[in-house]
Amino acid sequence: MSKSVYLITGAGSGIGAAIATKLATTDTLLIIHTKQNKLGLQNIAFECQSLGADVICQYGDLSKQATIESLVQVLNDNCDHLNGLVCNAGYPDWRNFEALDQQGLAQSYSVIIDATFALLSQCTKLLIKSNTGKIVAVSSFLAHKFRVGGSVVPASAMAKAGLEALIKSYAAQYASQGINANIIVPGYIKKNSPEHQPLDQASLDKIINRIPAGELGLPEDVANLADFLLSSKAKYITGQSIHIDGGLLLG
Repeated sequence: MSKSVYLITGAGSGIGAAIATKLATTDTLLIIHTKQNKLGLQNIAFECQSLGADVICQYGDLSKQATIESLVQVLNDNCDHLNGLVCNAGYPDWRNFEALDQQGLAQSYSVIIDATFALLSQCTKLLIKSNTGKIVAVSSFLAHKFRVGGSVVPASAMAKAGLEALIKSYAAQYASQGINANIIVPGYIKKNSPEHQPLDQASLDKIINRIPAGELGLPEDVANLADFLLSSKAKYITGQSIHIDGGLLLG
């Protein structure tokens, strides 16, 4: 029996890494990507391999066409179907309107929307061939909560809101061909990237005070939801934005 194949972008740490390890079994081929966290991706690859999965690592900036072409080439060289596409790559740009420039706005759009559109365009045929194709895109509460403490973040709000609309449009077109496409909207999730600078306790307390559940989410919490949405149990769910935020947006 052929293996289930998953392509996961932004898998070097955090949510993407947790999704990769959640999906890793003896029956899976994982194609995992990071822009520059090579050591992190290699560690995740080793962990997934220890769980029995076959793993292929890919690197590069998704705003560059060459990176998209490389991912697609790996897919075409190694499989004739794709069971799941996880679009997780992206970053928050915390600059407000006065600090943000046109280049920064365009970069957020390119990495989050242009890259996702390119992957959708290139992967659709393989998703259809699997007969159970699933897409999970990782958005952010910043697409729904436009003032966060004293911060306003137009670039990330725009890019993530656009991502949600893009995925819902895709879901509407391809539901009849057996593809489910959904969006996960995380709240504050604990970071484990080597580039992340931990917050001081006062700043952390301010964030936790905004969350009704009173704690940060974990990457594994998001991975559990992604695992469900990529499974046959979610076959009648498509075009949905599902929030996993400890009640952050209730206030």
